[in-house]
Amino acid sequence: MALTRWGTAFLQLGALLLAIGILPVVVMETLFPGASMTVPILLSLSAAPLGGVCLVTGLVIWAIGAARR
Repeated sequence: MALTRWGTAFLQLGALLLAIGILPVVVMETLFPGASMTVPILLSLSAAPLGGVCLVTGLVIWAIGAARR
């Protein structure tokens, strides 16, 4: 598989993990401000950093693949 395809896959995975980590916190803060924030905070602390790492890795892989073309 080409490097640009791997880069695109990592970018999509990173975006998904960031959404899983950040969206629950935003939804809970806006719709249920008095509810317990334990699960959304744990998701943001576990999934969001991994999503950021995947996004950066995907950008690097995609750039290398584009430069090699």
